[in-house]
Amino acid sequence: MSEGFKKGLISILFAFTLLGVGFAGGQYYLQRLYQRQVEVGYRRALSEFGTHFRQIADELGKARLAVSEKQQSLIAANLRRIIYAAQGNMGELPLGEIQLERISRLLGNIYEQTYQYGRGDVDKQTLQSLYGQIEYVNHELEQLLWQKDHESPLVSWTEYLSTAVLVPEFMQALTVINDGLEEFRSPVQQGTITGEDIGREQAIETARIFSGRGDLRFQVTNETKGNIPSYTVEAVDGKIRYVVEVSQRGGMVLWMTVVSDDTREATLGVEEIVAEGTRFLEERGFSDLHITDVQMLRNRATLTFVPNRQGILRYAEPLRVQVNAADGEIIGFWATSFFLAQSRVQSEIVVAEQMAWNQREMVREGVEILDRKLALIQSEQQEEVLTQRLGVQYEGDFYLIYLNVETGDEERMVKVSSPQFF
Repeated sequence: MSEGFKKGLISILFAFTLLGVGFAGGQYYLQRLYQRQVEVGYRRALSEFGTHFRQIADELGKARLAVSEKQQSLIAANLRRIIYAAQGNMGELPLGEIQLERISRLLGNIYEQTYQYGRGDVDKQTLQSLYGQIEYVNHELEQLLWQKDHESPLVSWTEYLSTAVLVPEFMQALTVINDGLEEFRSPVQQGTITGEDIGREQAIETARIFSGRGDLRFQVTNETKGNIPSYTVEAVDGKIRYVVEVSQRGGMVLWMTVVSDDTREATLGVEEIVAEGTRFLEERGFSDLHITDVQMLRNRATLTFVPNRQGILRYAEPLRVQVNAADGEIIGFWATSFFLAQSRVQSEIVVAEQMAWNQREMVREGVEILDRKLALIQSEQQEEVLTQRLGVQYEGDFYLIYLNVETGDEERMVKVSSPQFF
């Protein structure tokens, strides 16, 4: 082998070595950049979650003192807005095997109670009980966040939040907070679930069919008493956990959530997401529904549907479906309010053929009315009001305007992204 050939071979090997080192270095840099982005996202979600609990505690604290209808209505509206945001933060956390059903149920209970509170139907004892439980969760979350902020910066948030094997303390801490909540039993009846009582095996079969995962082994992990006795049924598929709440009476699926650490980017458009959510509901026997809202949060889309009865949209009886915007998988379902409403007496609503006011005169000049529907909504005083819901376009933007059927007054105005929500 000549000296020149040796030198050439060494140069080639050296170049390949440099390329390999550069590639490895680049991959390491990209991996660290991705990890850093994930860490920042986790920390933001958890911090916002804690902030929202602080705000909920503050609003409930004021709720114990407020006596005027105006202030009670404002507090109720603020609570619903903050709870919705807190539920969104829960969806961003890498919960893994953490069980936070009690915290989730507490938020749901408070949300439902806000409507009764706005009418003055929630007693002091109930408010104090809710306030005490929220204060407990808020205090524990603040302690947890303070502890994390004072740890060594060398401890990765990714490990801290998502690696239960290496750092189990955080997982255990959230579980302890959840388990520390006593089951809340509301004295206010908003309806009830009707039907025959079912046993554990029937609840398991219901969860298996509803989730569409007949290949998994479901089991009952909790039995809840109170206003709506129910079974919590769960199954695990690798790192994915399915949790389904089934009522003991009637065997209705009150809610379902699919817990995973999926961080894929959203690839589906709104129309595709709505189609997946609609198909899911129709396959499970939910018909005559109208979509009213789509909320996007990272790779999750939450769709709100309301039933259409007697040609009237019933906004107080929503069903919500959460869709993974990466592949269209259904990862959440909530229908407690919908089922409770079925047992309440549905009074027949008579609508005059000719209203005393002119719709055209109730909207600004230049507004194009594209759609008309009747909608039963809740006013600021938390009373059900029948409205004429107008879908309109103005200078390229789309809005829903809700006009009181009796007076023509504007009860509500909502901007929507497209006529799809008309």
